[in-house]
Amino acid sequence: MSGVGPASAWQILNDGVMGGVSDSRVRALPEGGVRFEGVVRLDHNGGFASMRRPWTLPAGARGVQVQARGDGNRYRLTVYTRDAASGRAWPFSYHAVFETAAGATAVAPLPWPQFRAGFRGRAVPDAPPLAAADVIAVGIMITRDEHREGAGAFVLDLVEIAALAT
Repeated sequence: MSGVGPASAWQILNDGVMGGVSDSRVRALPEGGVRFEGVVRLDHNGGFASMRRPWTLPAGARGVQVQARGDGNRYRLTVYTRDAASGRAWPFSYHAVFETAAGATAVAPLPWPQFRAGFRGRAVPDAPPLAAADVIAVGIMITRDEHREGAGAFVLDLVEIAALAT
């Protein structure tokens, strides 16, 4: 199942939730996919920009594969999950980092062992193992740690997000 979908499916969530002033937007690309672009700013304890959308995966998926045209920054692919027993969303998420090269389109396979659980920038060592059947949403984030200069403009053309085949 494709995780890109239309631009209208994506919700922007930047560091403004913590007082920061980074900004970003998402728009459809004429050739398909979406462009995630903006500026990461460090003012007022800021330092991240993100977008997310609802998404599900086949139960047997062994990870996620991203196809993107980059700008030389690293990005986080985040999956949000639910508790299988209660059906409620977990307060933490799982993420893996992928590299981009300026102007180049590349495919990044991200198997589950590369993903780390986190909550508001802190590790969650006792999180349950990541299971594809529990994924309810997907997101893309750039933080001060992934931005090659620590802050500034970014542009990522997201061509495809898909389940990593079993």
